[in-house]
Amino acid sequence: MRGYRYEALDGVRALAAQVVLVSHGLGMAFFPVHSPGAAAAEWFGRLAVMVFFSLSGFVIATSLSRLVASDGSRFGVAYAVHRLARIWPPLVLAILVTFAVGWLGQNGLALLTKTGDAYRLDAIAFLRGITLTFAPGDATFVIDRALWSLRQEVYLYAVAACAALAFAGRGARRLLGGIAVIGLVTVTADRFFYLQSLALFSAGAAAALLGGRDRVRILAGRPWLGPATLGLLAAPLLFVGQPGFIDAMSEGGLFLTYQALLGLPVALCLLGLAIGDGLAARASARCSWAAAFSYTLYVIHVPVMTLVFSLRAHFGLAPGLGGTLATLVLALAVAEGCSYAAALVVERPRLFRRILFRLLAATGLGPRPAVQAAPSA
Repeated sequence: MRGYRYEALDGVRALAAQVVLVSHGLGMAFFPVHSPGAAAAEWFGRLAVMVFFSLSGFVIATSLSRLVASDGSRFGVAYAVHRLARIWPPLVLAILVTFAVGWLGQNGLALLTKTGDAYRLDAIAFLRGITLTFAPGDATFVIDRALWSLRQEVYLYAVAACAALAFAGRGARRLLGGIAVIGLVTVTADRFFYLQSLALFSAGAAAALLGGRDRVRILAGRPWLGPATLGLLAAPLLFVGQPGFIDAMSEGGLFLTYQALLGLPVALCLLGLAIGDGLAARASARCSWAAAFSYTLYVIHVPVMTLVFSLRAHFGLAPGLGGTLATLVLALAVAEGCSYAAALVVERPRLFRRILFRLLAATGLGPRPAVQAAPSA
């Protein structure tokens, strides 16, 4: 796995976050539920999430490989610290923002959420939000609907750790890791998009782990791979006018299988970007600066934009198409600006890792700091 250039992958992460932002913004501004425009926006958003899953598999595989090489089968604490330092600070911020917006919604401001459902803002709902165990009726579930994919990503981190233990461990540890993988997959097999996210994540991990093989690298470098993959990703747009397209994205067996199978070409494209220096890799790398706040943007943009559109409706501001366009631009700008500023504080995984390792060392539970992983998943 040596020789990967992660700047291009950071650029992919940044661009995917922007696609999610714009697709949700367009949905809020223009498209009634189940219209062709809403279906197209939903598909672009789903594509970005699918890329996130494959990209996470690629990055987590490299990170786990480094940790296993450093610590053997005792990598668990270091791995958990890395993941917690990366995920939790922006997540806590997202829940705080969601609850602040939700409080306004219960005190005179009619929130334009997707479902319009009632929600709860009590301490239990808050704890479920920051632990990603939120349930229907919680403010997180109703207001910040993008967090469904983050919950699945954390599940995938756990599956990856158990799989690594099954391969790197010995005796009882290997058996425990294998049983844990089977158990996690079995428990979630009938839940929304878990098998599909696992397939996408596994494809990314396989691309990273097998990326040193000549045949795999040659395939990832084929000039036709990128255009072919883009065609496969765009093909469902031919059907956005069909009734039930949005429902089929999440409930149609054949459509869900298609989404899972897209993991293979997407993962190969990610590998091609990580090992190549062509136009696509260079263009993606130029966007890598925006990856520094892409995770924060992903987790807070929905409540922020919901607030902007709700305030416009509440005060009767900027009527007409021009006003809708202006509100959309403002909502996108506010989400970007808030995310950029907040990320300067909460999206600092190295700092939080040091703090967590020191706290663990003070209690005698912490291992020595693990080898620094190259990517920033």
